[in-house]
Amino acid sequence: MELNRKKDVVSLILSYPPMNSMNKERHKNWVQDVLKIIDKFRREMEMLSAGKTEVSSETIKTIDLLLNHSLDDIEAYVPPMIIQKTCDPTVPITRPDEKLPNLAVNFATRQILEAIENPEVQRIRVFGRDGIRVISAVKDLPQIQQRFDIVIQVDTLSGIEENIAIQLGFSLSRGKLNEFLKTKSFLIFLDEGFGWTNLYEVGKEWWNSNNIQNIVCISRDQEIYSPTMTEDLLMRLGDHLLSWELFCFNFGEIVHPSCFQHKAIDLIGKCCGHLLAVVLMARALKRVQFDFSVWEHACYMLSLQHYRSQMVDRVLCNTLAFILGRCSDSAHECLKYCAFYMERKGMDKVDLIQKWIKHALISKFDEGERIVGDLVSAFLLESFDDQNGNSVRIRDEIREVLVNSHFLYRGGNGLTRVPKDEAWEVAFEIHLMNNKFSELPNSPNSPQLSTLFLQNNCFLRAIPPLFFQHMPMLQILDLSHTKIRSLPHSLYGLAQLQRLLLRGCKLLTELPPEVGELHNLKALDFEGTEIIRLPVEVGKLTNLTSLKMSFYGDTDDRWKDDQYYSSRIIPQNVVSNLLQLEELIIDVSPGDKRWNSNVKDIVEEVCQLDRLNNLQIYLPEVLLLSELWKNASSSANISGMHFRFTVGKHRKSIISRVPLDVVAKFGEQERYLKYVNGECFPIEIEKILGEVTALFLDRHSTASSLSEFGTETMKNLKCCVLAECDVIEAIVDADVNRYLSLESLEYLNVYYMKNLKSMWKGKFRWGSLSCLKVLALYTCPQLTTIFTRDMIFSFSNLEELVVEDCPKIESLIVIHNPNSAKSMLKFPKLKKMSLHYSPRLVSISYGLIVPPKLEWMSLYDCPSLKTLYPEEVQSKDLWMITGEAKWWEELKWNDSERFGPPNLDAIFVPIYWDKNLTTQLAEINVQHEARKQETVPSQQPVGPGDSLKAPAMEDRTRSKHKQVA
Repeated sequence: MELNRKKDVVSLILSYPPMNSMNKERHKNWVQDVLKIIDKFRREMEMLSAGKTEVSSETIKTIDLLLNHSLDDIEAYVPPMIIQKTCDPTVPITRPDEKLPNLAVNFATRQILEAIENPEVQRIRVFGRDGIRVISAVKDLPQIQQRFDIVIQVDTLSGIEENIAIQLGFSLSRGKLNEFLKTKSFLIFLDEGFGWTNLYEVGKEWWNSNNIQNIVCISRDQEIYSPTMTEDLLMRLGDHLLSWELFCFNFGEIVHPSCFQHKAIDLIGKCCGHLLAVVLMARALKRVQFDFSVWEHACYMLSLQHYRSQMVDRVLCNTLAFILGRCSDSAHECLKYCAFYMERKGMDKVDLIQKWIKHALISKFDEGERIVGDLVSAFLLESFDDQNGNSVRIRDEIREVLVNSHFLYRGGNGLTRVPKDEAWEVAFEIHLMNNKFSELPNSPNSPQLSTLFLQNNCFLRAIPPLFFQHMPMLQILDLSHTKIRSLPHSLYGLAQLQRLLLRGCKLLTELPPEVGELHNLKALDFEGTEIIRLPVEVGKLTNLTSLKMSFYGDTDDRWKDDQYYSSRIIPQNVVSNLLQLEELIIDVSPGDKRWNSNVKDIVEEVCQLDRLNNLQIYLPEVLLLSELWKNASSSANISGMHFRFTVGKHRKSIISRVPLDVVAKFGEQERYLKYVNGECFPIEIEKILGEVTALFLDRHSTASSLSEFGTETMKNLKCCVLAECDVIEAIVDADVNRYLSLESLEYLNVYYMKNLKSMWKGKFRWGSLSCLKVLALYTCPQLTTIFTRDMIFSFSNLEELVVEDCPKIESLIVIHNPNSAKSMLKFPKLKKMSLHYSPRLVSISYGLIVPPKLEWMSLYDCPSLKTLYPEEVQSKDLWMITGEAKWWEELKWNDSERFGPPNLDAIFVPIYWDKNLTTQLAEINVQHEARKQETVPSQQPVGPGDSLKAPAMEDRTRSKHKQVA
């Protein structure tokens, strides 16, 4: 029934903020009316089936009237197409990441807690594979135990009364049990497995309107169902991916890298399902695309707690702090003007801009138009048409936060001077990051200040001695990436300080002992500093949950004169004393003899940290890995944590030739192992490879293939980097490992492998490498075989292929007789192909590979590639081919039975010998993205229903035909 499903969808959305604080009563009253009319309709249908009466015309009329219930306010956040999709019970739910069900379970749990507050909702069905997790989450909550006299889970519907009686601990007849339950408030969880039960037929004699009584039933059937009126509320668990759908709608599809999928899910979780916050964050991050540091900062901002947090919407407050910290000063002031002075009904856009000019917020009308467009695109203002023309209004939730919170947002404004002392006096939070000032006030009076962001001020070299003296409530202080050399003594009087961030302060060489006086500190981060040693007083910080350290100072001279610290970077028993630690990062210089001589003691102390779930550490000896496996009862057990391990004798004098951006992305993985200068195949390494999601094998001296490490056990491996392993001849050797290999691998980067001959040796195992999205091969002088015909069908998920400086490659696919191979092979998802510095490359694939989604083809310094096949460039999405201009002029098209010669001059972009190839390709990509933006009237969609359009490609047809070979 359409009305019933609409009621379920509205109930779903009402369980998410900010809808639960806006127009909720109107929708709640409508839901109540729907529940009553459906109950009436159901009873009339029962009588109809018994031949007693018909469904009344009044009931039909009421149903039609209720179906016209307006969802305009909901559609301000959730686009109609998403609502329609959710209302359609036949649409399956897709899950791009294994972490998404956790979001759905959390949000479904919240909806159940709200639903049981409604006396009209007694029978709830949770539909989906993870329903049992929802039951587990709900039934043990303290408020559930307090609210109900009886909380019981029944795992079978046969003999339900007997099952309940047994769990209650006594034997009763069915009649007596019914009477007993009628006198109690109960919550009964039913597991109907893969069946479908009419919940109105369960326990008909149990109900008593004087008590709180609910049944929650889970169905594990597939997530496509036929809606029936057999419950008061049906929750399709997959529909609780609404936040994810909304984020992707406003940001765009996040295909790869997978770390951004993980970060997006983390970010949505920190939004707590706040629909407006999700949209705002998606729009803001769309502007920066995949800048990981910005995403990290967004997640960090969302997690902040606030002094006097009850006064504001915390999630929305943090979201606005992130966004306004990145917008211009004039845009910020203009938005504040809207919050304080614009009427709720809104204002004509022209009148608003003139007001801004009158109050000296801007100087030119054009600037005002741009700011209005930016604020609308960012979802901070809402555009609408009225009788006077195009008008805008500020959203009520945003207005409330900006009016009621005393925050100073001046981050990224290029300030050369900090705001005056008066601004510090009333502020709860101050955001001054990413500016150009070099001095701070001597001793500002900030009695209410809880959060101070000063990071990324590269001209800030010193902090006045009394700067923190009048900040008694300061809880969060970020001085990261400044040029400070020391910390003022007034900092150690901050009794409320919980987070001290000094990340990337490269001139900071000492952490004073007074840091031990910050007893409430929960997070201390001095990663990327030049600190020589850790003071023993850090052991007093027993509330620390996160400790991130770097020791890259002068390790040769500074410590020798200090007898107390003469042999240790980290004093003994400091780490083991921090029993609340959940995250520990220790970054050291590989050549520091103090670390190498004491690392075993540190590992033993780490194993005593029962709460630890995130560990980064350098282990110069492989045997130290076994120390981390020993205590299975400890959270230091590797299988239960996120970890980043570098193992092996790391020679500082040898500079890795792997690009820094690749190393950085590798380090973003959840569980990674970097094995350096290894020999043979230690059992400790093989054991941990079953847990890692990322492997960096650097300069291994004996392995001839990755199979020798047991690729069949690498079930979780998603990212792999191989560099300078001179003995490796094949990535996978089927003669060594006859099982399915690397079936979860998504990213494979190979660098400087001087003896690598082929990707795969021996008989290919179907399903191996089937998840691979990116394959990049750099400087492999002996490589001759990338793909064979047997392998090609397993690469259906490949999106990017890079082959560079591989002089023996003649074609991407090795076929002994190309003329005899007639069938086409597809890389159905391949979007980007780059073939560079390959002098023997004579053909991409002899016309056998037809990538239907190809967007980018870069061909450079491939002098033997004199012909292309039309099949290889038939993608309608292809927008660029690069190469040398002379090569393009001389290029011929091979004759094809299937396709005529294409016209591609309009999308060819020449590459010049006198400029860096990587730089040119990056510039081309930036220009293309700019053109894409120009195809849309504004930089961002104006409303939830608008989206970017792809650039037109009609110009292809105007180009000349290439000569047919």
